[in-house]
Amino acid sequence: MLILVVDQFRPEYVEKFDMANARALMREGTDFPRAYLGHMASETVVSHQVITSGQFPRDMGWADEVYRDTGNLLGEGKDTLHITSGLARTQLDTLMDTTGAPKLGDYLHRAFPGTKVITVGAKTYATHVSGGSGTDIQVTFSGRDFACGKSGARSWRGPAGKAVPAYLTAPACGRFHVDSDQALDYGTRTTAPAWMYPLDGNHYVPGRDRAHLGGDTWVADAGMAMMEREDWSGMLLTFPGVDKAGHMWGGITDDAVHPPGSDAEMAHLRYLAKNVDNQIGRVLNRLRALGQDKETLVVLTTDHGGMPATRFHGVDRAGRGDYNWFYGRSAQGDYLDAAPALTPLVDTGNVAGSYQDSAVRTWLKDTSRPALRRAATAMAALPDVIATYTLDGDRYRLAGSAPERMSRGERSWWRQHGQELVNTMAAPYGPDVVGLLKDDTSYGAAGDHGGAQRAAQRVPLAFWTADRPGVAPGTALRAVDILPTVLGALGITPAERDGLDGRAHPLGRE
Repeated sequence: MLILVVDQFRPEYVEKFDMANARALMREGTDFPRAYLGHMASETVVSHQVITSGQFPRDMGWADEVYRDTGNLLGEGKDTLHITSGLARTQLDTLMDTTGAPKLGDYLHRAFPGTKVITVGAKTYATHVSGGSGTDIQVTFSGRDFACGKSGARSWRGPAGKAVPAYLTAPACGRFHVDSDQALDYGTRTTAPAWMYPLDGNHYVPGRDRAHLGGDTWVADAGMAMMEREDWSGMLLTFPGVDKAGHMWGGITDDAVHPPGSDAEMAHLRYLAKNVDNQIGRVLNRLRALGQDKETLVVLTTDHGGMPATRFHGVDRAGRGDYNWFYGRSAQGDYLDAAPALTPLVDTGNVAGSYQDSAVRTWLKDTSRPALRRAATAMAALPDVIATYTLDGDRYRLAGSAPERMSRGERSWWRQHGQELVNTMAAPYGPDVVGLLKDDTSYGAAGDHGGAQRAAQRVPLAFWTADRPGVAPGTALRAVDILPTVLGALGITPAERDGLDGRAHPLGRE
């Protein structure tokens, strides 16, 4: 089976950017047009594990970009905060293995002994959490460890991860090494609003060096190389380009046409959406050329939606991304320069850490019931907060709402899904207080996700096999349902003790 995850892929992009290969896969497969993500936080580091575990964040080991280590599993001290996207592969494995629940790779190994399960992605954490310790090969980028350019500086990245095949790592400075020089920024480091989260060479974009293409092209090429050489039963390719452009410029509103071959073209969404669509087509064509298409189930989806921050409450300044997104002290570093909009919350003196993008999630020092109420009151005063919740065991308690701040559409979506979505985070390691925000609102970047808004939650989701007709069921499938549906299609029956939160849907039926 092959899972293609296009990071921050909104369903509207298929027509908006004429993504012909994605359109064909969805038309010819079992496409779920009413699919939604179905959990919070709607983040890369969360959703990739939801997809491959079939569990909600409350059950899978962490729930957000911030993790409170209540059991000192990572050895930095009880209740230490960690930024999950900054954790090493072995640390993420510790969190995943602690649950004892099987992942996609475990099921595939049982059903197809001796085969390999592979994950590939330009984002290290997305690659690692898609696999877990049961994955055989994980291929992602190293740090800037290689001096392959004329300057002699160590500014290039190469293949790294787990059991990376030698045909990818060799020769030194070969095809799978790319220029990630921060000076190669395609104008994003000095241009608002992209400068909050700018490009670093060809890490997330292909670039123009035909011998060392990066970004989504690098992911596809590495995946196809292993399709040809490995006896694989499962592969997940995660493509970062659309997400990077979405954060820099706003996502769906970033639809201008730029001069061909220009820096602006390379850095904007229209080009990157077409490029990832081309990679989807190349991967599917390689499956056919290898004769593997008739025995492969293909899933096309994303890890979250996204929205433009027309209501932006961070600081629009160069390099501000991480400082907008996180406030507090963590094992991965301290970020204590909060945006002014967070002042009412920070001034309570009780914030251990807070993560804010298209929702605000806060971990407290004092978690007593009176302290929770005070924090919720402070959070309700923040700009564009429409509802606040406090952690109460295995669920969140609604602390207050502001219907007067909601449009009719926002109010309808919130009533239908608000409580459902925040409850998926309810665990001791999750946030103590949650603030849901209006549509098109962010505290982090020009385009964002993380919250419960319809645009953050609506996702494309299609399953394709060569022997099933194209249908479009009305079922509102969620990310947590992907693994059970895959297992059902492959004839694999999970045990009740496996603890799956999702449910299977038969493919090829309305």
